[in-house]
Amino acid sequence: MSLRLLAVFALAALSTLATAIGVVLFNLTPRESVPIDLRAENTYPFILIQVSLLTVGAAIAWRHPANPIGWLFSATGLAAALAYLASAYAIYGTLSARGLPSADVAGWIFSWGKVAIGMWMPPLVFLFPDGRLRSRHDGVGLVMGLSAMALIAAMLALYPGPLLAIELIENPYGWKAGATAIELVLAVACALVIPFVLYGISSLRARYRAAGSLERLQLKWFCGGAVLYLVTTAVVGPAYVAAWLGIPVDELIRFLANLIGGLAYTIFPIAIGIAILRYRLYEIDVVIRRTLVYGAVSLILAATYLAAVLVLQAALRSLTSGSELAVAGSTLMVIALFQPLRARIQTGVDRRFYRSHYDAARTLDDFSVRLRDEVDLDAVRSDLLDAVDRTVQPASASVWLREQPS
Repeated sequence: MSLRLLAVFALAALSTLATAIGVVLFNLTPRESVPIDLRAENTYPFILIQVSLLTVGAAIAWRHPANPIGWLFSATGLAAALAYLASAYAIYGTLSARGLPSADVAGWIFSWGKVAIGMWMPPLVFLFPDGRLRSRHDGVGLVMGLSAMALIAAMLALYPGPLLAIELIENPYGWKAGATAIELVLAVACALVIPFVLYGISSLRARYRAAGSLERLQLKWFCGGAVLYLVTTAVVGPAYVAAWLGIPVDELIRFLANLIGGLAYTIFPIAIGIAILRYRLYEIDVVIRRTLVYGAVSLILAATYLAAVLVLQAALRSLTSGSELAVAGSTLMVIALFQPLRARIQTGVDRRFYRSHYDAARTLDDFSVRLRDEVDLDAVRSDLLDAVDRTVQPASASVWLREQPS
């Protein structure tokens, strides 16, 4: 067995073992005493993140061992599995009757380790797709991104009070005297994210302009995965914001938000894997087109549904004490709006971003209308050649009609 294959299997085995132990500990913890976000079923989407990172990382590391992106994904998957185990250990060790030693330390590791897991993103932006930095500006942007993530993780590790995501545990290493300094450094770290994003956009744009046809397709997959992830996250974002602000959110909605958020996170690594492994790259235009259409439809319908529920509840409050009628009416309205709204948005997307496809469809529609009423054979031949020339744009085209025997 080669050393490369052994390293890939070792990372996968360690991650699987850590995740399995974490699942057992989460399910052994008394469910009624666990916060909603840390119950076993709400942690399963976190496993999807680990699996996607490990799978894509192993595939890239095996096929392209010189590309650091594959090893970066594999190491991040292992770090995510260890963070999951740390959270399970902390919850079980704090809430179970038996308890476990150093449960607060495990919770402390999870509180800042969860942020540190995202440190794979800055290298990916500047190393994609071949694992090489293209310019000195890319190096500056990479240092800014890594510095921002590292500072945020370090300050969360020192921030006094309840731990991030595990508020029932007090930070054992909190620096109470330096709370003001920690908040200042956190503000600086968040400010560093802005130039990092600007450097990243500039780098991707420069690489796209100088790239060949294959690398352009790879960059399209990168940007398409990022857009799909951001759109999906925006759909479930209100549930996270409401929970963070202390607004009551139904348990089922929080579970669905966590599940959709986990699935959204997996989209990006999968898109990266497809791009680097060059698997069916030419289908990216279909993916981007459908992402734009259904992302816009989802956002509009979600906003419409929420607004309709609020309006109908206010209007029907004097007639009914419950909200079932408002929810039912809003659901029926959203179902009725889906098909016409999708058609309108798809037409707008085609007109704005896929003009050639839109013009070709319009040309064929016009030709079919003229064909129904045309009786002159020469006119039909001329219209057909014109439609073919405007849609397919061949080097030459001709029509041959067989004469009927007398």
